[in-house]
Amino acid sequence: MNASPDVTLVDVDETVADQLLQLAKRDASPDEVAPPLGGPGWNLERTAWFYSYHHAAAGGLDGPAAEKSWAVFSGGRVAGSVRLKRVTSAGTPSAETGIWLGRSFRARGIGGAALHLVLEEARRAGLSRVTARTLAGNAGAQRLLASAGAQLIFDDDGTVRAVVEL
Repeated sequence: MNASPDVTLVDVDETVADQLLQLAKRDASPDEVAPPLGGPGWNLERTAWFYSYHHAAAGGLDGPAAEKSWAVFSGGRVAGSVRLKRVTSAGTPSAETGIWLGRSFRARGIGGAALHLVLEEARRAGLSRVTARTLAGNAGAQRLLASAGAQLIFDDDGTVRAVVEL
């Protein structure tokens, strides 16, 4: 799939997962990519979680994990990852999304193009709403989500919930 000649979403197989992990290790904070497991840095627990997560998400929105992840490629290079996970939302077919990009790929329009592509995937899957959550201090993520038509809701816990009605 392609939003522009430069940004595509690619299914994550073992080879792509290896490329994503190498990008994450050299160009992102571990906390941007994986939960805080086993201490700081890219330790064995985080690395195992990373591979397990992408393996489970390979089953797609209708698979056992009800989640799909893609690698974001820009100019033929792996730039990060984006996901959709089905969630229950008052009877409305919904999913949650999240994205991370390597530092060297940020602020170049790649995140917006990847978000556009994942919202297209959500529409194709018959979803009516996509949500995301970011920190109140992450102005870049808030701008990205707002540019996709998200309503931003500032919560008391220091996070911002974004809701895109499809």
